[in-house]
Amino acid sequence: MILTETIPASLIFEELDGRPLYRKGYKKVLENNLSPEEVMGCSFLQALIVRIISTYFAQMLQRNGYWVLTNEPGLHVSHGNNLTNDVAVFDKALIKNVFSKNYPDVPPKIVVEVDVKIEVGQFPSPEDYFFRKSEKMIEFGTERVIWILTENCKIMVMDQSREWSVYKWDEMVPVLDQYQFCLNDLLREEGVI
Repeated sequence: MILTETIPASLIFEELDGRPLYRKGYKKVLENNLSPEEVMGCSFLQALIVRIISTYFAQMLQRNGYWVLTNEPGLHVSHGNNLTNDVAVFDKALIKNVFSKNYPDVPPKIVVEVDVKIEVGQFPSPEDYFFRKSEKMIEFGTERVIWILTENCKIMVMDQSREWSVYKWDEMVPVLDQYQFCLNDLLREEGVI
């Protein structure tokens, strides 16, 4: 059993319900089989999807008063809940101090996550993690949470109704108002498929 006091803070990915959630692969770092840097990033495919989605969203939404942020912007949801997002779409009018060095404390309108980046053994199943994180984001005021899963080519969407919709990569996925996307179309435009 690993004592949490022996785990370096650099291996914490986020905090959910007061629990530190450790990066995927953190146990291998503690066993000296990987360096901390080897578990910090994401795969090429994950990074490519984040770039493609964020660029598309920025083109679609920026003129309408939104900022599309990437690079795992932190989000202070509440005490004991400090989350990160792969892509977060913020209403510009709600951000009072763009020069703040703190996590935003206002909800993004839309969040996109690409795969689970924590050690899944911290929850009974990976689904339990993304269900709980999505619920926490919706409770905070996020309108829609979109999970793009690369292993099974599915997209899971939770909105404020708290019901899940499941899409394939070749289906249209709702984003905001009349905006939507088809991941396969975006990947095709980029020459990925």
